[in-house]
Amino acid sequence: MLQDIAREFKELERYDFRVLQAVETGMRFFDWVPVDDLPNYARLPRDEVEYRITRISKYKLVERKTGHYVGYKLTFGGYDALAINTLVRRTAIESLGSKVGVGKESDIYDAEREGGRIVIVKFHREGTTFRHVKRSRGYFGKAERCSWMLASRLAAEREYEAITTLYGNVAVPRPIAHNRHVIVMGLVDGREISSTTLGDPIAILDKIIAQIKLTYQLGIVHADLSEYNVVVCADGDIALIDWPQWVSVAHPNADELLYRDVSTVLSYFARKYQIAKRTEDVLAYVKQRDHGPADRFAG
Repeated sequence: MLQDIAREFKELERYDFRVLQAVETGMRFFDWVPVDDLPNYARLPRDEVEYRITRISKYKLVERKTGHYVGYKLTFGGYDALAINTLVRRTAIESLGSKVGVGKESDIYDAEREGGRIVIVKFHREGTTFRHVKRSRGYFGKAERCSWMLASRLAAEREYEAITTLYGNVAVPRPIAHNRHVIVMGLVDGREISSTTLGDPIAILDKIIAQIKLTYQLGIVHADLSEYNVVVCADGDIALIDWPQWVSVAHPNADELLYRDVSTVLSYFARKYQIAKRTEDVLAYVKQRDHGPADRFAG
């Protein structure tokens, strides 16, 4: 679907995006935005809105419902188109490439910036699982109603906040831009440790633990760390990715989540490489304040 949107993107016109944005605005108040309200939201004449809603429906950017009234809502494709349009206008990307990965709740593409530089574009997809997400993550506050659109946007905002806070001190992707449910990040050239055999697993484990410690010292716990979101690069360095579930060290569940992060990583290295480290020893090191950032764990 997203690749179809990318191909058809150049056919979309300014007023198409105005009407898409009008549907987005109306979805704050309606599950299905009444067609009669769209001219007001779009600030366009009714006949113009009718023409545009037909065009964007053809591209499956909106869904239509009839009943007591005719209403519309965005599809993920429509939300994608709005985010891509904004990121292109801000010169964060020039063109979208191919899909390079799929996460539990995201689609990941490469893209080009000015000068042919390759970046990563991550589309958060908090769809059928968002009720579970709402319970397990702390960023919905007291909101009783939350759509997939809001859930996806908040997940992207949180991930972008984390990598912006950590970048330069912790090995995370370089933050470039974000809009709605989409993040643009620097390319991390490597492979997840789950999909490769490490030449020096002890050294890599030490580097991961050091990064967990640096992250903790900056007030953050990843809260979803595993072999699937640690990347080992060609030069032997590592990077930690996928940050939407992070919590502050002041969070009431921070210690439990930190324990789970460390335990998950250690279990993987014990299972695959027979490297034994006690979770409690690593946790003590992570929380110890009298070690400098360059120190290695020697448990």
